Amino acid sequence: MLKDLGIHGGTLIACLVMGYFVIKWAVKAAILEAHYEITGEKSEEEKMVEEMMEEDAERRRAAQEEYAAKREAKRATRAAKKAASQGAQD
Repeated sequence: MLKDLGIHGGTLIACLVMGYFVIKWAVKAAILEAHYEITGEKSEEEKMVEEMMEEDAERRRAAQEEYAAKREAKRATRAAKKAASQGAQD
């Protein structure tokens, strides 16, 4: 039957595995949502994920601020060099 459709065994197995994980994810998401609606509190996993996301956001903000400070320092250095070279030419 599968050969009539042009589907090989490997393709069938891959599709079944993908279907399994999609259904597993959907059921887990539904259970977590129902738990939140019933109890009004988030699960430990959701709390952990939110904490990790906040830490990552803080690290990104710090990295952006550091990059901006370095870029501003480079601009100031270039401006000082340009002013010094123009002063030497006068």
